[in-house]
Amino acid sequence: MTASDDQSTGTPDFAPPPAWPPPPGPPQAWPTPPAPPYPAHLAPTQNWPAPAQPGWGPPAVAWQPPPPPSPMPSSPTTYPHFWRPPGVPIWKSLLIAVLGGTAMMTIGTVIGLIAVGVEFATMGPDLEDLLYFDPESLLASPIIIFANSLAIALTLPVAIWLATISGQPRGYLSSVTGRFRWGFAWLAGAVALGMILLYTALTSIGEDLGFSVYPHSWWLLVGLMLLTPFQAAAEEYLFRGLVFRAAGSWARTPMTALVVGGVVNAALFAAVHFSIDPWLILFYFALGLLLSYVTWRTGGLEAAVAIHVANNMIGMAFVPFQDLGTVMDRSAGVGSPVVLLQFAAAAVAVAIIVWLSGRWGVARTGPRVILGAAR
Repeated sequence: MTASDDQSTGTPDFAPPPAWPPPPGPPQAWPTPPAPPYPAHLAPTQNWPAPAQPGWGPPAVAWQPPPPPSPMPSSPTTYPHFWRPPGVPIWKSLLIAVLGGTAMMTIGTVIGLIAVGVEFATMGPDLEDLLYFDPESLLASPIIIFANSLAIALTLPVAIWLATISGQPRGYLSSVTGRFRWGFAWLAGAVALGMILLYTALTSIGEDLGFSVYPHSWWLLVGLMLLTPFQAAAEEYLFRGLVFRAAGSWARTPMTALVVGGVVNAALFAAVHFSIDPWLILFYFALGLLLSYVTWRTGGLEAAVAIHVANNMIGMAFVPFQDLGTVMDRSAGVGSPVVLLQFAAAAVAVAIIVWLSGRWGVARTGPRVILGAAR
């Protein structure tokens, strides 16, 4: 078939597409739900609360200031660095140390004045004795010696209470574990007692100790034996506790805290013994450094308290039977290089105690931190 044939018939090659069906009408409205009460099978199971506030998204939360830093260290810390800012501000640690020293002087003054009054009362109403009274003779008075130990002992609970100003539980002044480790303290005390007894025996060979029984000997012996453990512990809690930590808080690193805190508390420890003899000053300062070291190395005051108690118990046991004026004399010239032997005995005791603390697994740092919570 040719193109002319197609044109002659008038029939196209392709038929037009069929017409589209008409569009559907508007959608049917949903049936009206039944009015309550609903049938049992259509009843809602619960009444949903209305939204707290219109709109989408989480509810608005009022801004809250960040919580203050915890006074407890966030990671295991050495004993002299336990009051490190920001947990314990520097002003607060200094305040604790100043209040501790003030309490020691205040209690000492009050007890001292009472003791002087008792001393004058025992002298009788003789006016001549009062006119020619030598104040330095008070140093040789058994009442004054007893009162001095009593005054220092009374500062022990004050020092423990002052530590709570830091915001930390008071047990953390005793050690980094939050408690006084009695088992380790008894072990350290046994070692210290043995070394000091050995030193005392060796230095007493061939010496005239000048022992005599005085009217005050027995009551003073009992009183000093009862007070000396608390007196020695009070000095440790004040100097190796409050002062050591307050000065250590100034330092950025644990080793710097050891050095700064050790030197400051040892210097103050030597000063409060009121000696002007160079050998005695050196002894007290060196002993303060040694006790600071063992406190840092064992993470607590137990060993320092034990050494101090053992040393003072032996020394005070002799005092009631000796000339009190000679025993309590700390003026220039009374000391000698012999005191270095006593320091050497204490140093050997410290070396043994530190070795035993490693064998016992005594904690050097604290507190123990678990899942970010100190305990």
